[in-house]
Amino acid sequence: MSNTITPKQRMLDLIAGRSIDIRPIQLDFSPLMLSKMYAHFGIPPGAEEDLLPFIDNHFVYAFLNDPFGAQRRHTYTSDILYDDWGIGWDMRQEGLFMVNHPLHDDMDLDHYRFPDPNRPGLLDNVQPLLEKYGKTHLVCSYQVTGLNERASALRGYEEWMVDIAGDPEYAAELLDHIMDYQTRLAKNYIAAGVTCGRYGDDYGTQQGMLMSPKCFRELFKPRLAKIFALYKDAGLPLVYHSCGDIRPIIGDLIEIGVDVLNNVQPEAMPRKELADNFGDRNLVFYGGISTQQVLRTGTPMEIESEVRDCMATLGKRGRWIMSTGISITSDVDIERVDTLLQTINKLRYE
Repeated sequence: MSNTITPKQRMLDLIAGRSIDIRPIQLDFSPLMLSKMYAHFGIPPGAEEDLLPFIDNHFVYAFLNDPFGAQRRHTYTSDILYDDWGIGWDMRQEGLFMVNHPLHDDMDLDHYRFPDPNRPGLLDNVQPLLEKYGKTHLVCSYQVTGLNERASALRGYEEWMVDIAGDPEYAAELLDHIMDYQTRLAKNYIAAGVTCGRYGDDYGTQQGMLMSPKCFRELFKPRLAKIFALYKDAGLPLVYHSCGDIRPIIGDLIEIGVDVLNNVQPEAMPRKELADNFGDRNLVFYGGISTQQVLRTGTPMEIESEVRDCMATLGKRGRWIMSTGISITSDVDIERVDTLLQTINKLRYE
């Protein structure tokens, strides 16, 4: 780490298009892999920022005090946790897995009690993180399962896809309720003092988008724009996460304020194509190193070649956060994670 530039300033410079001293890092891990990383470094399970002495990450995430936050911070004591929406989260899974869909059988939104984004305690994690890391790192909000994923969790995946296609008025009404929650949540995060916005909602698979670009632009884009505008009006950078191939809507996301795009899955979106088509659009790429293939089976030489290819494509204009295409999962050997860290720490100075 540079002795004079903090990770926070380096990341702000990167997002603003200014020159930086070394390439920033942000390695993310699945909940199960986090447990392996804690054991590997000999520290007790807890918060992801406890890995900072070992991994020079630049973001610190202020997770909500909810099941997702409990999963990320290892504070859960039950296999299934229910959130304020009535959705059950399976804590035993690699990622997000919901086991209860409150609107699956009863679609009537008048019968459903939407949660309170002002619930006491929901943002309890923010201030301690700001006090400890606010001067050195970007402390980010963490809005996950945004519009599409939340609606799918409430209705069930198949039912929600049918709603979008066959009953767009109902879909719009449900999305408006979710948007109202997410805008209030963003306002509360901003009022609490976060220094970066982070919003997540999946719109892609590895074979293409979950819906047509036209559907995205009609149902989702205007609502996302209202949420994103809160961060932009507050002068904060905005990180946006979606899994899968979302190439048809990247331009839309840039238009409504996205500064940093995550995940960049090379199995879904070719790195060179992304760099050629969007590299001059003031967009920072966050990801790109293959988790599914190279990290699972690659030799040290293959891992280094993968990182170098990311540098030559996504990073050729200097606007790349060194990271993997998806969070590193528990099927990746610790030895390959060590190799990746050693490679990144060597090449980030080039």
